[in-house]
Amino acid sequence: MKRVTCKVVSVEPILDDIFNIELKPESPQTFIAGQYLQMVMAEDDKRPFSIASSPEQTDLIELHIGAPETNSYARQVIEKLQHSGEVEIELPFGKAGYRVDSALPLLLMVGGTGFAYAKSIVEHIIDTEQDRKIYLYWGGRNMGGLYLNELAYQWQELDRVHFVPVLEHAVPQWTGKRGLVHEAVLEDFEDMSGLEVYIAGRFEMAALAREAFTARGLPAEQLHGDAYEFI
Repeated sequence: MKRVTCKVVSVEPILDDIFNIELKPESPQTFIAGQYLQMVMAEDDKRPFSIASSPEQTDLIELHIGAPETNSYARQVIEKLQHSGEVEIELPFGKAGYRVDSALPLLLMVGGTGFAYAKSIVEHIIDTEQDRKIYLYWGGRNMGGLYLNELAYQWQELDRVHFVPVLEHAVPQWTGKRGLVHEAVLEDFEDMSGLEVYIAGRFEMAALAREAFTARGLPAEQLHGDAYEFI
């Protein structure tokens, strides 16, 4: 882990309360796809965010931060980024990064801005021209939660990803899967023993998925998520 000063290049809203952040580090940084950084607010206040960019994109670091008005923890970070020309970060962190020692099909299951985690992994695989089967299940409370679904559909059109969006609270005309995202995975996979599974989202989602997926044959060593360091 090291501390790096970054220029704040852009803080752009994707939706009203989800922001795309671009930081330019003072020197190129190395990390594993799927790792995260910590934004240094103070010496005793460092806040984690998944890196959304591929490790091959060495000039910029991309973040996705959900910051509704009710979330002061994230909102304070956005305000700092909006009013500071430079910020300090620490990286890399996380043991749930992409494994190069497996050739199994990947199943990425994410909720909300956990998509940043999946994006880093998918773009790394594309950038390095790896031939991996990738399933992406992305859950959101509503369509706003799937804030970059156009990008996921582009990956699908390029035959790089099988994308399955899942909405908890769907409008009546929604024709896709409904409910909890891990339940959508269970609908499609009777046997999960032959998958490498990566998860990013709420701790509750990760806990439910671990119990359900291991019951479907998924070995513990093939399940990855930073949440499992804490639950």
